[in-house]
Parts: sequence; C-alpha cells; structure tokens
Amino acid sequence: MRPTARAIQLPMSFFVWIGSVAIVLMMLHVVIDVFSRIAFNHPLDGTTEIVSRFYMVLVIFMPLAYVCHHEGHILVELFTKNLSRPNLARLEAAIGVVTFAYVAWFTWETMVESYLSYQSQELAETADGFMEVWPSRFVLPIGLGLMLIYTVYRFFEDVRIARGEAPSFERAH
Repeated sequence: MRPTARAIQLPMSFFVWIGSVAIVLMMLHVVIDVFSRIAFNHPLDGTTEIVSRFYMVLVIFMPLAYVCHHEGHILVELFTKNLSRPNLARLEAAIGVVTFAYVAWFTWETMVESYLSYQSQELAETADGFMEVWPSRFVLPIGLGLMLIYTVYRFFEDVRIARGEAPSFERAH
C-alpha cells in the first residue's frame, strides 16, 4: 500500500510549524535577554544554553523532511542536468536507497543516545546551576524519523516516475 501525499505532507507541515515557532521563541528570548542586560544590568539565566540546546535543535531537525521535499539541500547537477526525467528518477531512486540506509542508521543511533541521555537524566551546567537537556535529545530521532519516512515515500515516487507514471505530488524543481 502506497502512502498518500497528504499523509506525508501533514506531518511535514506540522514539523515546519514547530521549527517556525522555535525561531520566534528564540528571537523573543534573545531580545528579552539583551534588553534585560542593557536596561536592568541583569541578563536572563541560561539563555545561551536554552538557545543552543533547545531552540536551535528544533529549528534544525524538525523541518528536515520538508527541506528534502523542496530539495533545499545542496544539489549539484553537473552530470545529471541533461538526463531524461525517467533516467533521473532511476538515479534518484538508487540514491534514495543509500540515503535511506544512512538516515536509518543515523536515526537509530540518535534514538539510542536519546534513551541513554534520558536514563542518565543528562544535565548541562549553566552559570547559576544545572539544566536538564535530555528532552532535546529526542528531537533528533523524531525529525530524522520523518525524514526517513519521506525518503521511503520519495523512493516509491521516483520508481513510479522511472516507469513513466505520474507522481502523486510534484516536488520543487
């Protein structure tokens, strides 16, 4: 059974929304910290740690599947720009297998590390104490897991295109 485009696009959009909210919260947090430092000579505690260990992780890893869908990663078309659409789809399907293997391995490893971080209740030292950081470790396998699902979907779409069938939904080109 082939997944529908909607089944893939809804979680992608939701994860992009989470990343977008994280950007806004990060901006507000930093602005309030700077204002507090200048106006009251008292910065917010843990701003650097919260920004680097929570906001940035959400901003980077939540929208991975969306970035893949819109081909926002670096793309070099030096040898492939003159390929026909079916031949390009065959090549992309083969690359999809390698991508799947790598992302599956990376997802697994980050899940293991997240679990170990949870078990040890990982903390980060701040200027005025310690802060729990283990929850942010689970963002990586979640974002990578959706990218993995998208990679599988993309593989089947590339196979359909290679066979001459129309794709379920268009990718950005």
